[in-house]
Amino acid sequence: MNTQVFAHRGASCTAPENTLPAFEQAAALHADGVELDVHLSADGQLVVIHDDTVGRTTNGIGVVHQMTLEQLKTLDASMGKAGFAGVKIPTLEEVYRLLQPTGLQVNVELKENEYDNGFAVIPKVLALEEAYGMSGRVFYSSFNHYALREMKRLSAKIQTGLLYAAALVDVWDYAASVPADAIHPNFFTLRDKNLVLQCHAFDIAVRPWTVDTEADLQNMFEQNVDTVITNDPELALRLRKENG
Repeated sequence: MNTQVFAHRGASCTAPENTLPAFEQAAALHADGVELDVHLSADGQLVVIHDDTVGRTTNGIGVVHQMTLEQLKTLDASMGKAGFAGVKIPTLEEVYRLLQPTGLQVNVELKENEYDNGFAVIPKVLALEEAYGMSGRVFYSSFNHYALREMKRLSAKIQTGLLYAAALVDVWDYAASVPADAIHPNFFTLRDKNLVLQCHAFDIAVRPWTVDTEADLQNMFEQNVDTVITNDPELALRLRKENG
């Protein structure tokens, strides 16, 4: 079976999401890769956190892009999970330093939605990818398809994936028009079993999220999606092994 398993925000079933322990656990499980989220801090640092605000995942209050890295690093990002007290919001550089020796791939979701700054996050993530020798192991996704178009304008070799949550008609045509190399749909939208076949016919990869139950994972494996992005990589890896 060729379907890859990516740990969504790291092994977020057992460790606090988007933290170094979550990514360490994903590597220990021998996942194929991890998915993570990147924002810019107020002082222009690449920080790994999902939400625009810190309230859900830390013990703090505030808007990520209005806080400096120093301020963000004072927060506890353990999300109340036992054994992880004091864990911090990591920078993308810290994640690359951890994962670079492992060979894992990284799906970087860009959270920035500012148009008037020319997507300042883009040159920063590309420079960091190069600095850590991660080229070929990193691809970028976003719900902001304009940002992904800008990445392709800078370099056609950059791998991108279109995030979306509602079913799109002839999505393979849309992906080609952006252009993008992959679609990253909510797995609920893959009810038409011809969609994966059509995308593959146009060399568009299919990487659904967040596929967490045994039945849904089996369905995605049967459809031969390229990657499942899951909060439970241990379950996904076991089922993949059982399916051969």
